[in-house]
Amino acid sequence: MREASSHLRLSGGSSTRKFAPSPVAGLIDDERPFPQSETLDPIPRAWREHSTDTLAVYADRWLGTLGGQLRERTLAGYRSQLRLHVLPALGKRPIAELNEDDILELIAELQAAGYTGWTIRTILTPLSRLLSHAVRRGVIASSPISRLDRTERPAVWAREQRILGRDEIALLLECAPTRFRTVLATAIFSGLRQGELLALTWADVDFEQGVLRVRKSLDRQQRRLDLKTRNAMRDVVLMPALARLLQEHKNASGYSGAGNYVFVSQRGTPLYWRNLSRRALQPALRKAGIAPLRWHDLRHTYASLLIAQGANIVYASRQLGHGSSDITLRCYSHLFDQAEHAARTRDALENMFGEMLSGELAELVEVVAVRRRAWRRTPSAPNLVVGLADA
Repeated sequence: MREASSHLRLSGGSSTRKFAPSPVAGLIDDERPFPQSETLDPIPRAWREHSTDTLAVYADRWLGTLGGQLRERTLAGYRSQLRLHVLPALGKRPIAELNEDDILELIAELQAAGYTGWTIRTILTPLSRLLSHAVRRGVIASSPISRLDRTERPAVWAREQRILGRDEIALLLECAPTRFRTVLATAIFSGLRQGELLALTWADVDFEQGVLRVRKSLDRQQRRLDLKTRNAMRDVVLMPALARLLQEHKNASGYSGAGNYVFVSQRGTPLYWRNLSRRALQPALRKAGIAPLRWHDLRHTYASLLIAQGANIVYASRQLGHGSSDITLRCYSHLFDQAEHAARTRDALENMFGEMLSGELAELVEVVAVRRRAWRRTPSAPNLVVGLADA
């Protein structure tokens, strides 16, 4: 696991931030053990009869109830984590016999295999939800995961953010393949998630109002789906230069109808998500000599631009489509702090020393020089001028 550190590099180049773990949010704690969204239905008698099931059998039943509740990608992830990591170790154990030691042994095995706290949390998420389901259905009395002490849970470190500086943004766009320059620029200066970006149609680009209307998201199977949350549905400010670039892109495209996708393949289908990295971002990074970064770091870069321009938490949260301002603050509190302190420092320095750099300083220097010359011609003159000059 990465060791805690904290550094931030500014002024033109890239900005890399690492964070120390929060004593509360940095751990998988009792208040927020894992996401849980199943409704508290009355306990069906059929579920109470499964207390003798093995974990593998119960997991299969539980996964079968999630169709329609979760997105396909999320459900596939749950199946994969259980199949690859949890069931090989605990699948043959009766679910009613699982205890804290079993969970701790699983955590220890995952740590020994080199998995980070984030990855272990991801692996334990479906197990935690499964056990919570069993508690609510009366199959088990309590979840062994919820009974773990805070010190027994894997520490989770905030993920590293890579933020491009102004010079790097210019260099990246200059080195981008011509075909992908507009999509990269739109990602950087709109902060849209990858799926939201690929789902854009020309009907979503409002040149008159100067906004991108985010209404849909494209999944990994190229399906245009509704957004996960109401707050994700938003109008993102379209700066004039980006609007002009998109208009040029539209004029040159053979697919410019209202229902056509903005970023398309040669056949008019939406760009494939993996090609954005393989054919657009990574080649541009290599040519520009910029350190590797993830596609999502372009979204972090946009967030940093918003905050640097003085956007408050509420506005930044709306532009980013976060579920709440708390999410924005958790992700970018360091940037808000930096922007706030930078503004305070500038104001304080200006108030204390700003006049020294104005015309008043030049006038003061000239007065001192005149008095020095007068003092040299009159050796018996008082030392008042010396005091003023030394001051």
